[in-house]
Amino acid sequence: MSPLSFASVETIPLVLQLAVGFLGLIVSVKGRARGVSGLMVAAFAVMLVTTVLAIAWQFVALNVPDWSESGDLSIDSIRWIYLAVGMVFDIASLLSWLLVAIAVVKSGRSSRQQQGFAPPAGYPTAAQPGYPPAQPGYAPQGQQPTPPAQQPPQPPS
Repeated sequence: MSPLSFASVETIPLVLQLAVGFLGLIVSVKGRARGVSGLMVAAFAVMLVTTVLAIAWQFVALNVPDWSESGDLSIDSIRWIYLAVGMVFDIASLLSWLLVAIAVVKSGRSSRQQQGFAPPAGYPTAAQPGYPPAQPGYAPQGQQPTPPAQQPPQPPS
């Protein structure tokens, strides 16, 4: 197999990550209209840029043998280049995950602080006007609360 074939095969997971990143970016941008944090959009943008650069690096790294044969770079210099590129990718990945974590914490905090927050299904709620207050315990299955009997209007005195 040629080096180009190996590089192409090595980029398959990155292309899949790129597709997931685009889907995540689309969902997070649509979520911005519903009040989702912009940090998620930033996290997916950082992930997409990092993934595109990683794909490009796969093909740039194909020239490493030429770099060492030409005498322009020593093996130690090439190792430093790989170290620097790897650190940039790791820092960008860490930044992306950090933005996701902050966005998740921030979204969890804001939902609890909202006024008029509806309790999840199954939680008891306050009695509605015209209905008696709920009794403790569970109502028999299939039984619906019955409204109180209607009283005839009272004539004015």
